[in-house]
Amino acid sequence: MRLRRTALLLILLVGATAGALAGEDETAQPGDPPTAVILTYHVVHSPTDSFYSMTREAFREQMNYLLSTGYTVIPLEHLVEYASGRRESIPQQSVVITVDDGWKCTYTEIYPLMTELGFPFTVFIYPDFIGKSYYALQWPQIREMADAGVDIQSHTTTHPFLTKQDDAALEKELAGSRALLEKKVGKPIRYVAYPYGDYDGRVAEATQAAGYDAGLTCNFGEVRAGSDPFRMNRVVIYKETSFASFRKLLGASELELADAMPAPSGTLDPHRPVIAARIAGFEGLDPESVQLALLGIGRLPYSYDPRDGSISLVLREPLEEGTYSAAVWGTDRETGERRDAVWSFRLPEPMQSSGRVASTPRGGTAEAPPPSGSAVRGRSSHQK
Repeated sequence: MRLRRTALLLILLVGATAGALAGEDETAQPGDPPTAVILTYHVVHSPTDSFYSMTREAFREQMNYLLSTGYTVIPLEHLVEYASGRRESIPQQSVVITVDDGWKCTYTEIYPLMTELGFPFTVFIYPDFIGKSYYALQWPQIREMADAGVDIQSHTTTHPFLTKQDDAALEKELAGSRALLEKKVGKPIRYVAYPYGDYDGRVAEATQAAGYDAGLTCNFGEVRAGSDPFRMNRVVIYKETSFASFRKLLGASELELADAMPAPSGTLDPHRPVIAARIAGFEGLDPESVQLALLGIGRLPYSYDPRDGSISLVLREPLEEGTYSAAVWGTDRETGERRDAVWSFRLPEPMQSSGRVASTPRGGTAEAPPPSGSAVRGRSSHQK
């Protein structure tokens, strides 16, 4: 098992490097057609696989970031259609969420959160794993998710290295898994995720011959109009993927803040519930793109002044005590690249709703200006 995982790591690293190098000259420009990132997860809150396992808190933080900062989570079906030329467009900053293998936590951890947030997602199942371990999904759980609208797709039958299979075994892995999954979930199986991201031209051709509409790799990169649907890139998320790295993987670069309130790792005064920042180098951002949000709280009215780069919002609704993160982001005028800054602070006691403080819509004037203070770089003050 250890040798198998070492080989897996080498394959994924080589694929990621090759994908990154291939995409170096594909920097987005203003007005370019939209692209999408396919995120790949395996294990949330489980001790069985330290290489892939991430905490439920880290997973929720990533999902809250997608929810609150302008990303649109779309079904895999829409992206396949867009890549294949059967869908005219997708939203800017689109993301697809995929989960591989069939771990029990897909049902106990991921499925409830995706339902809560209203996010579509795809689960790639290899049937040989199902019901064989305490940590594996059971078929009734898979059928329940499928009936609720979760997209169940194929990860082959036994999760082998496909390029090592002869033609007969390859057909059995692809066609056999598709037939069994369609019988179990009662829905068409149209996509396969290549185990370990291992594929070549022969595997891609066999995938199409087995009746699939798309094959997903572990090659790092975006998916765009005209991408080969049988060589679709994905971005694999690991236990070691920090929150800062996660945002970079989505295509965001660092945005520097001159000031922030509350200060990073500081405390929010519940009697003066203002979240504010001043952007350094704000002139380089498209003013219509600049936004501010409190992660996981939903979209709140905010005020941005493009004359000095100050942005703020006033909290009106009650909040529980705890640690919160705020995000400021915008689009670079010249490159079209997303830039963002995230910082965290603590609310030491519950904040009650107050009618005295009115929130201010975009374009208005907030009641409290951004404070003076030390410079803050565009990453959370406590890296995750």
